[in-house]
Amino acid sequence: MSGRGKFFLSAAVGALLLAGAAVAVIVWTRERDRRVCVAAAIPAVPDTGALSPEFRRRIEDCGTRARNGPDRVDALGELSRLYHANGFYSEASRCYEALIQVDPGNPRWLHRFATILAGYGQLDDALPLWRRAAEIAPDYIPTLLKQADALLKMNRDEEAAVAYGAVLKREARNPWALVGLARIDMDAGRFEDARGRLEAAVEESNWGIGYDLLPTVYERLGMNERVAEIRGRAKAFGTFSDTPDPWMLELYDDCYDVYRLMLAGGDANFVGDLPRAVRIIERALSLAPDNATVHFQLAGLYLAANRRVDARRQFEQCLAANPEQPDAWFQLSRVLADLGDARGSDRTLDAGLSRCPGSPGLHMEHGRRLAAAGRSEEAISEYKETIRLRPQEAGGYVDLAGLYFKLGRLDEGVAQLMRSLEMEPENPVALSAAALYSVTTGDEATAAEWIRRVRLQPRISAKERTNIEAAFVQRFGRPPQ
Repeated sequence: MSGRGKFFLSAAVGALLLAGAAVAVIVWTRERDRRVCVAAAIPAVPDTGALSPEFRRRIEDCGTRARNGPDRVDALGELSRLYHANGFYSEASRCYEALIQVDPGNPRWLHRFATILAGYGQLDDALPLWRRAAEIAPDYIPTLLKQADALLKMNRDEEAAVAYGAVLKREARNPWALVGLARIDMDAGRFEDARGRLEAAVEESNWGIGYDLLPTVYERLGMNERVAEIRGRAKAFGTFSDTPDPWMLELYDDCYDVYRLMLAGGDANFVGDLPRAVRIIERALSLAPDNATVHFQLAGLYLAANRRVDARRQFEQCLAANPEQPDAWFQLSRVLADLGDARGSDRTLDAGLSRCPGSPGLHMEHGRRLAAAGRSEEAISEYKETIRLRPQEAGGYVDLAGLYFKLGRLDEGVAQLMRSLEMEPENPVALSAAALYSVTTGDEATAAEWIRRVRLQPRISAKERTNIEAAFVQRFGRPPQ
């Protein structure tokens, strides 16, 4: 090789070495900056109060790793989860501010930090964070909805409508987006548009969201009969307001606050995530093994999962911790009956009444069993005790009316039936019984009126309504109007 060639080769190698050195300096500088940023973000360890000693140990371990370990960013992320899940929002926010800088591709930090800020009413600060999270994870629906909800709360209706529309492009019948758009319609006086969106949301969510706005819309549209229907549904289904948010529910794997876990487990169950709900409450139980309320909540989740043997064990442990819980006695008695232990079920009910003599639910169940055994006078006594203890609810009156009808004591049965409807005018069992009684006694006008109310009560099944109307046709020779 000529001297000129050697010179160029040497120059090229030198340039590569210089470039490599420059890259190394940049990498080292960036890593140093990351290290400094992470170290500066580590909060002072707060007073952890009555939380598990393991919680404090993990906080201290995460702080050490974040300062010195090779997994600094992972340690700071774990620290953010620990603080956020246990209600230390200031400390969690400090962690998130650094994580957004050193791990900018992770949308969870943005979403969780924005959620904290929004909880304190800082929507102007939360909104850009949700927007950045949506750019990174455009298909994560909770972030899109949070962004739209923030715009709506800020009275930026046009932007909110666009944001809700972005959700509907991904999920055409998302109930939360539909309700958001319905609110915008209502603000603009477009009540017919709002009605369509709300009815779709109610149907899609199985009456979980949107029903509370429908009475206002129906009243504005002159559809007053539908208002009673909505109120009937409300008693049956209840409501929830927030969309399922897995990125937030994940936090509870790091929660040591039993009360927070109980709330989170209930939320997870309410939005249909039963496996996560079970896992959260099992964690709560591991932290508070003698907490009767946690045992009761977990038993209910096991029942929902059709795990009756596990539910039985939890109800038993609930009562061992607190024998003054009538609902636990009632549920344990029911579970034992489902498991084929009739004697154990009866013994449990008797024990519950002995410990909780003021429980109307236990007296009603005892009355039903006495009635089924043909011990009518004793059953009547139990139903009357149920009514005395809980006079504002229809159940005791309805059961007592049914027994009177069975015994041929019609006047007494009618009196109790009418009393039940005074207490709960839309009670489905009472409405059905009143309609059938009027058909049986040949009172066509009264039967037709009861059937009209039956039709408006969605808690009465379509099959039952059909049977009542068929009885009307058979008795009067024409369908009810």
